[in-house]
Amino acid sequence: MIYARFRALRRIPMAAALCLLLGTALSAAPAQAASFDAHYTTASLSAQEQEAGNLLNSDRMRYNLSALTIDPQLSRIARIKSEEMLSLGYFSHTSPTYGDVRDMLTHFGYSYTAASENIARHASVEKAQAAFLSSPGHRRNVLSSAYTKVGIGIALAPQGYVYLTQIFCR
Repeated sequence: MIYARFRALRRIPMAAALCLLLGTALSAAPAQAASFDAHYTTASLSAQEQEAGNLLNSDRMRYNLSALTIDPQLSRIARIKSEEMLSLGYFSHTSPTYGDVRDMLTHFGYSYTAASENIARHASVEKAQAAFLSSPGHRRNVLSSAYTKVGIGIALAPQGYVYLTQIFCR
């Protein structure tokens, strides 16, 4: 197909033809991953989400607690929460769309026996994690032995700060 297009364009200078061909090939790629669900997989934790998970587990290990498993489905829900806070311009544990963390988990069909949530809006993942540890309620979630899994979701604001959601479950 590309070869046929190239032959049809052979009267156009070579550089222009390559730009047209590459533009056609590149424009087809985003359409395949247009929806959130289409591109979110276990392996697609963003670098910042992975870093947030590493910082969280590093803090837990300093207190002789086992690392939490980063759950892909929980991370997807946490990312939805972060993206919603950014897009709707709110910062709260209660979503206008989904309610509190337990309501949200139920809405997305996630089975759990205990759940809690930390949220932050900060300049960086590192500063958000430091803020979690300096707040008694957030620190309690980070260092709780009641949880075995965590979901980490980040949304990046155009101004450069991060919305970070941690959802803890057992």
